[in-house]
Amino acid sequence: MEEIKSCRNCGARLLEHEKYCPVCGMVQEDKVSQDTNIDTNEMVFDPDIEENIMEKKNYWKSPIIWSIAIVLLVVSIGINGYIDRNPIEVVDSNKQSEDEYNNSSITINGQTDKYAQATNNNMLGISYVNKDKAYIMMSREMLVYDKTLNNRELVFDQYMTSFSEDKDYYYFLDENNDYLRVDKKTKKDDVLLSNVYYVQNLGEKVYYQKDNDNESIHCLDVAKNEDKKINDEVSYSLIIDEKKERIFYINKNAELISTALDGSDRKALASNTHIYTYDGEYLYYINDKGVVRCDLNGNHQDIYDNFNLKMINIVDDHIVVHDGNVIYTMDLNGKKVKKLYTIEATGELTFEVIGDKLLVLALAFQEQNIGYEIIGLDGKRHILENNTPSIIGEEI
Repeated sequence: MEEIKSCRNCGARLLEHEKYCPVCGMVQEDKVSQDTNIDTNEMVFDPDIEENIMEKKNYWKSPIIWSIAIVLLVVSIGINGYIDRNPIEVVDSNKQSEDEYNNSSITINGQTDKYAQATNNNMLGISYVNKDKAYIMMSREMLVYDKTLNNRELVFDQYMTSFSEDKDYYYFLDENNDYLRVDKKTKKDDVLLSNVYYVQNLGEKVYYQKDNDNESIHCLDVAKNEDKKINDEVSYSLIIDEKKERIFYINKNAELISTALDGSDRKALASNTHIYTYDGEYLYYINDKGVVRCDLNGNHQDIYDNFNLKMINIVDDHIVVHDGNVIYTMDLNGKKVKKLYTIEATGELTFEVIGDKLLVLALAFQEQNIGYEIIGLDGKRHILENNTPSIIGEEI
């Protein structure tokens, strides 16, 4: 097992190979030899040389420098005022002890919210949580964990997304975009749908985008094996609210659309967006300015400014976004913004909601391998080992 070390800036727990702190982003320098007393955070000058440099280059005698300094002072006062009104906090992850870090102390509480899961399926769709298990797709293997992440088994030895289960069956979208149902006892599989995307399994009914029918929305009644066409428009990223009897999706013109469950009462709620999520009351979408909250009548409110956002979801009444290499959380009004996780600028990351936590996938380009971590909103981290266990028990 790798040695655990601490960030020299914020104290967050790090693995030995980590060169950047995922919490504050501080570069982690190599350890200094014990034979020297030099503090790595201090620069050492010869006093005579330093005095000579200051005499030859006394920049503060220049009126240009003074002008720039005054401008920067005014700007900094404005920035400080903005930060006071809209602070970005760094989550304190230093509460986690070394034993907790090593011994899988994080617990996934509750099931993934149905709308957060729908958002997952519209993006990655590599996790699923029920009352006592967490399923995670890693390295083309579907693994099942207990909720403390201490034990796991291999369930399927193949790539899949949009995974779910009920008492008798597993359901998933395979690498050919065929939607399969597998009997847990007999292991027999049936192809329920072929060449489909954005699958949302609600139990009795499965909503999906049918690729060979103008990428339109269809609904399969599983018990009756009856398929019904809902609309005749290119439709991406489906979310279904059965209680309010609405379907939400993005069309090819980057509009956020709402319709009744039968495709009637079509409303264009927003434009200039490709990514959104839903909490049962409001839609939250990303445009080229930041995060916008929208009610079901199309009334909008800008709640968070950031022109570089890549993804959005909701967990435990918190909005989660990332802008390339930083994950932020905030309340549902776009306030109380916190930096939850960051990686080096040359890497990439993405995430999805898993229960009351986040599953974060991070790629460091120089290593060319994907790391999997479970992150709590309190900043607590647990790294998932990437080696695959053997098939055991009645799993497939």
